[in-house]
Amino acid sequence: MGAIDFAEWVAPDLEIKLGGRTYTVPPPTVEAAKMILAAAVRGEVHLGLVTGEIPPEVQAMLDTIGDEHPALGEAFAAMVADKVPAATIDRVAYYAVFYWARGKEYADTLAKLLWLPREGQGTPDDVGPKGS
Repeated sequence: MGAIDFAEWVAPDLEIKLGGRTYTVPPPTVEAAKMILAAAVRGEVHLGLVTGEIPPEVQAMLDTIGDEHPALGEAFAAMVADKVPAATIDRVAYYAVFYWARGKEYADTLAKLLWLPREGQGTPDDVGPKGS
């Protein structure tokens, strides 16, 4: 029996283009995926997409994250080193959480709802996440 090459079936990297730079985020590890799913729960609660409170076991997991962004992996440190503005990193992290937890289409839809300006609201830089 021969080996099966899964290369075409693995989850692709997330490529984040900011200015003239592209940050590559490989799919999360099992441990990072747990944190990402917890962050997605928190995000959906804060955005009002689901009702109720963050479950205590999810909050306990979130409390262990610290200053890292599990959904961005090493790209987070690279963005900090490149002096990417904090607000931009926060948006990219938010996007990455939902990209890994729910998929590209879901993350794209949320990003458009959160950050595309609506008539009379100004530029995308003036518009913050609705749940913050």
